[in-house]
Amino acid sequence: MARQKQTVAERLRVVVEPARNSATPLPSPDPRLAELVQLLARQAARDFVEAEDHDARDHPPD
Repeated sequence: MARQKQTVAERLRVVVEPARNSATPLPSPDPRLAELVQLLARQAARDFVEAEDHDARDHPPD
């Protein structure tokens, strides 16, 4: 069996090109989905602020 040469690449160039066409056409966004995402984002923001307020009350600044 032949032995492979152990070589090291000194320079390597990688070129990335965006796809010109999508493999599948994207469907138009469902307005109900957009509303749901906004609702969930608002609720998550509300929960975050409430948790921060709760932590601030438990640990007053020095």
